[in-house]
Amino acid sequence: MREEWKNYWSELVKHLWRLPIGLLIALGYFLIVMPQWRQSGMLLTGLMVSAVYGVIIPVIIVLCFAAAYAARLQIALRTGYVFKVSMSFNVLISVIGLALGLRLGMWVTHLSFGVTTTGENFTGSIIFGGIVIVVFSFYLAYKQAKEEALATRAEAAEARYHALENRMRPHFLFNALNSLAELIESGQENAAETTYKLSDLYRRILVNSGLKTAQLDSEIEIVRSYLELEQLRFGSRLSFRIEQPENSHTIFLPSLTLQTLVENAIKHGIASSIEGGHIEVKIAQQPGNFYGLFVMNTGTGFQSQESNNDNGNGTGLANTRARLDMLYGKRHEFKIESDQQGRTVASFYFTGEKID
Repeated sequence: MREEWKNYWSELVKHLWRLPIGLLIALGYFLIVMPQWRQSGMLLTGLMVSAVYGVIIPVIIVLCFAAAYAARLQIALRTGYVFKVSMSFNVLISVIGLALGLRLGMWVTHLSFGVTTTGENFTGSIIFGGIVIVVFSFYLAYKQAKEEALATRAEAAEARYHALENRMRPHFLFNALNSLAELIESGQENAAETTYKLSDLYRRILVNSGLKTAQLDSEIEIVRSYLELEQLRFGSRLSFRIEQPENSHTIFLPSLTLQTLVENAIKHGIASSIEGGHIEVKIAQQPGNFYGLFVMNTGTGFQSQESNNDNGNGTGLANTRARLDMLYGKRHEFKIESDQQGRTVASFYFTGEKID
């Protein structure tokens, strides 16, 4: 019961914007009857009468809304039926309040100043006030519809983002299990050690996967553990180097994007090359308050990687690009290309800020 009345007051507060409307209606009334006040030498009295209307009308309108919403709440509590408040309903209550406020104002001004308002002035004030109320109601309805549309889009984007996160976790696990299966089939002694390291690594990945952005330090720790794990499989065929800024604990990166790019470099650059290769990870400050992330690998060239990766649009990379789009728009400039040394370079830009 208490919660219902709390919602009642919160809905009523939304209509307090109608208080200043009384001043506009009073101004309209004053402009309508000003020639008569001027001719009779009662311009000051006209201003005082208009001020009375400016106070009484909005108060009566808000009281009408209080009564209408209270009746709506009582109907809901007694019958369980809750009718939706439409713009036409709000306009109707406003016009009723306007008419009652004008009538009360006419009575007060007649008693206080001895002023009698004609039917013509009353009608003109009703028309002017009704126009003002309708215009403001349409504006608020448009604003509310726009806010609801933005909220709906935000909810849809949030749901899509979580769906992408959920796809990335099993994607990594499948690749890691394939690597583990290769070790077991080859009869290598470090298969058990690999299993324990994989379990620890995946536990940390699960923690970061629940975040939109994670500390760069923790992302690098995941990548380092992943590369050390893969070194058990590739041996001397895989080497790596990681270069990070000193303040990496204050920089936030879209979670697991770095790991996905390194995983892609292993799968399509190192694993498919007989000689193996070298992976270099670099994060550095860029102009315009951005950071640049670069994952470079030797081994199989970029053109060959494209053909092995369905034109560069594998699941991991497609998810990474989609998540970057949702976090930074098109500012990230995500791309994969070959540099002058023939290495494959995957890169993107990010702000380094924490996004919840």
